Amino acid sequence: MASMSSYSIGVSGIRNAQAGLSTTGHNMANSGVAGYSRQGNIQQTFLYRPYRESKVGLLQVGMGTDLSEIRQIRNKFFDAEYRDEASTTNYYSAKYMTGQEVENILGELESSYAAQDVIGNIWEALNELSIYPDGIETRGSFIETCVTFLDKMNDIQNGLYNYQINLNEQIKTTVNKINDIVTKIDELNDKIVYNEMSGDNANDFRDSRNILLDELSSYLDITVKDNANGRADILVEGKELLVNGVVNTIGLKYSTPGYAFVEPVFTKSDTILPEDADAVSIFGDLSKQELSGGSENCGGLLKGMLVSRGNTVGQYNSPDSETSNFLIPSVQKNFDNLVNGIVNLLNDSFAGGDTFDLTGGHGVPIFTKIVANGDYTTTNLEINPILRDTDGYNYLALSASGAVGDTTAILEVMKKWENGVDGLEDAFGNPYSVNNYYRSIVDDVSNEVNEASKYYDQHEGLLTSVDNKRQTLSGVSLDEELSYMLKYQYAFQASSKFINIIDSMVDKVVNGMGVVGR
Repeated sequence: MASMSSYSIGVSGIRNAQAGLSTTGHNMANSGVAGYSRQGNIQQTFLYRPYRESKVGLLQVGMGTDLSEIRQIRNKFFDAEYRDEASTTNYYSAKYMTGQEVENILGELESSYAAQDVIGNIWEALNELSIYPDGIETRGSFIETCVTFLDKMNDIQNGLYNYQINLNEQIKTTVNKINDIVTKIDELNDKIVYNEMSGDNANDFRDSRNILLDELSSYLDITVKDNANGRADILVEGKELLVNGVVNTIGLKYSTPGYAFVEPVFTKSDTILPEDADAVSIFGDLSKQELSGGSENCGGLLKGMLVSRGNTVGQYNSPDSETSNFLIPSVQKNFDNLVNGIVNLLNDSFAGGDTFDLTGGHGVPIFTKIVANGDYTTTNLEINPILRDTDGYNYLALSASGAVGDTTAILEVMKKWENGVDGLEDAFGNPYSVNNYYRSIVDDVSNEVNEASKYYDQHEGLLTSVDNKRQTLSGVSLDEELSYMLKYQYAFQASSKFINIIDSMVDKVVNGMGVVGR
């Protein structure tokens, strides 16, 4: 009996050595596959056979070794850290890209037709008027400069709005990608559960799932929890996205009346829901969240795009709740406020009824509304058609006294332009000059870009560091696998030699010792 059990011990050694060689070969074959985690065999002792009683208790003899598991060599804490850094990195990536696009739209780096140039040209035209207030050329040049100014401001606002629309389409595409990824993860969950319940190895399915979880973490700030049956449950913003095989599909609804902007919500609907639809928002009210640099709320490409786009088009009279947390609406509001301040300064100074034109009348406003009952927003302004007629320059009311050559009103406008304009105030209510207010807008955008760039670089470095740690643990080293191959080869040879020895012993007992009594 002892000899027969020894055969089983040797066979178990051969079987586990073969399994080790198979796993090692699998690792080496997949060494170049992205996302593959090396696998290792976990062995344990097999059954024990009672031997005899002793003073210390029952003595037992081992019956060999058994392969208990072929497991992935991964660290779930590294995975969680990687996904957290991937989420944060992509959030700041979205803000950084948007900030750069806004800078391009402003044209600050262009050699001509930059916003600061057309604003400066109005100042130069006013200066010329202060020297030749009744000159046909200086008056005509001032009107054309105002035309160019308004065209440039409209170009900027249209560019910002078009980029909002671009981000809106990217948001729709990203939501579709997220739903596709979650569906695939759910399918892999089913395969993993089925295979492992059947006693098979599902590590390759787990690798595929981990790749998808890593990708998902770039779009959303997710929390992954391992279910006892082998499933991966996913939470986003504390809400269930995939739990126990139930997928909560992400859909869209319009975020604000009058706009085509959408926000992600939990819904089974394939169409975009109206803004008053009762659906749970993925991110909640972003206007009330702390989203300053370094905040724990800053995570995921999708959220970064939403914060960059905003839910409205910012205007000079927009409430802070619609602009303060949102990059593009904030810039839109500030630029619209700049235009509004300049328009009111020129209209009130030269068409308020206290100045006179060349005909002796009080002239006409320089800027008028396109839609009469609308607001004085950039896109609802035009140069007064009367001033653009052939003799329109006559209706510029520049003289405070009515005398030709009186520059009092012009000089007063220039003084306000340089010292402070009503409606262009800083955070403490102090009036800005036109140039300083414009500079504050550009500086705010630059600060947003620099902050996003700083945090992007910081978290990208951390992401690379964590990924290196993961690769050190989970990546396949061919040299290391070769050493394992030699180890299992020697184990195989040792087990084979062990069986040969037992076989020779049994042969000696059966065939070489003769019959008792002869």
